[in-house]
Amino acid sequence: MDLNNKLKIQNLIFAVSFIMIITVPLITVNREDGAISYDENRYLAGRPSIVDGDGQINKAFATDFENWINDNIGLRPLFVKTNARLQYHVFRNLSAAGAGSSDYYLGPDGEFNYAEKEMLKDYQHKNLYSQEQLDELSSAYEKIRETLDQRGIRYYYMQCRDKHSIYPEQFMSSVRQYGTESLVDQVLKNLKANTWVNVIDTTEALTEGKVGGDTFGKYTDPSHWTERGGYLAYRELMDELNASDRNFRVLESEDYEITITDQGTTLFGGIHEEDMQEKFSIRDPKAVEKDEAMMPLEGTGHRIFICDEADNDEVVLIIGDSYVENYILDDIAESFGKTIFVWGDYSSRFMDFVELYQPTIVINENAERCSYRFPMIVDMATGLNG
Repeated sequence: MDLNNKLKIQNLIFAVSFIMIITVPLITVNREDGAISYDENRYLAGRPSIVDGDGQINKAFATDFENWINDNIGLRPLFVKTNARLQYHVFRNLSAAGAGSSDYYLGPDGEFNYAEKEMLKDYQHKNLYSQEQLDELSSAYEKIRETLDQRGIRYYYMQCRDKHSIYPEQFMSSVRQYGTESLVDQVLKNLKANTWVNVIDTTEALTEGKVGGDTFGKYTDPSHWTERGGYLAYRELMDELNASDRNFRVLESEDYEITITDQGTTLFGGIHEEDMQEKFSIRDPKAVEKDEAMMPLEGTGHRIFICDEADNDEVVLIIGDSYVENYILDDIAESFGKTIFVWGDYSSRFMDFVELYQPTIVINENAERCSYRFPMIVDMATGLNG
């Protein structure tokens, strides 16, 4: 074969390859509007429209189209997975979507960690309160307690801990800690010393529980405890609620079907490590979820459980977050006539919930990373009478 023929073949191969590179992604573009990317755990950008909701020309069409084509171009999932796994297995990094930075990090032995910007400050003890701020917050919680006590309502503050407080040995060794006391340490100490608030501190139960099993898993969702950790926190809560000679039902280990399953979380790009952990399923649940039993305050959402077989008519209102809702809410509901859950980010409407639901017990649960709710509590308590 002469040189000219070789050059023609090479040029043909190059031309065909080039055409395939630019056309295959377009031909295989995702046509499902608003599809879910399971590798990235998010919705993909929806199909752009030339006309907006008001029937006018969509001035953001160019931007919308760019976002749509970037999210839905053909073969994109393959490249996302390949890049993520290359970063993880070769460079030991957890890659993030787009140009944003990931909130997931690897520990000294590859453990999964979740740490938003404010959580890093929390771990480093760079967000500590002054004594004046601590006293102001304690006074706010005490005022809430007094207000509820005057109505015959028992009030409890439950503090949940994040993984970095229970498993600091699994946190990134490159992040330096300053001092030994965190913001939550400060808050709990001040509440216990200067108020009559019933404080439920999960720290000891979760730390000591590490001996019998993981309370936060190495590869499970690092932003939450394991189901074993949740059960230990549930027992801590129920022990406090049963103080003063009360006898609410407490679920024992034999009340659950406990199986060992892979609960390793799947991160961006399909990164997954097996993590065999206990799964707790109530054998014979008595509580039934009935959201239609009461209309919530506009925009706040709620969940309501009725347990006709509970030997009491207590109405328990829990203002909390995913530590309770996703792990132990159904367990708690087994013990009371009615259990109501509302999201803690609406703490500024604390008393509105009390007025609407007329509880006999209020549990105010807070995740360690949700210290942004503390100022909400101070502002809300300032408006209380008395």
